[in-house]
Amino acid sequence: MKVELLETFITGHPVIDEEHRQIVDSINEVSAAVAAGKYDLCSVLLDGFLKICIDHFANEERLLEELGYPALHDHVVFHKELIIKAKAVKTLCMDMKVPDSIQRCFNEMATLLIEDVVKGDMQFVSFLIEKGIVETRDHPLPIAKHAVQRPDSDPAA
Repeated sequence: MKVELLETFITGHPVIDEEHRQIVDSINEVSAAVAAGKYDLCSVLLDGFLKICIDHFANEERLLEELGYPALHDHVVFHKELIIKAKAVKTLCMDMKVPDSIQRCFNEMATLLIEDVVKGDMQFVSFLIEKGIVETRDHPLPIAKHAVQRPDSDPAA
């Protein structure tokens, strides 16, 4: 299984997008090790994957906090849940000796990236657009447009 970061899931923020690419590269390294039967290498690679994810989540949370993202608490909780799941899956993967079981565990780890990008990060893209941090783009998920009314504007106009 090879994972690709589709153009439609690019947030438009260069740091976040680069970190997503690093996560994808890390997932693909683990996939290659599993496919080659190098199971002893998987533990080290999965540790690297988790470190990249944890660092990315911390960077993303710091950015969103600096910008005043209103749903930051929920996003932080979401990240914590993903890390708990990833660690549990990694432990299961390393306890298994059957190649098919290791592959299934790895596939579950890869879905964590998809959960982060689709369920988590795409939710704050509209906030980044409103703040002028990223440009408007076409996304597969609807981006909520929040009406901002200036005090001197007439709502009936």
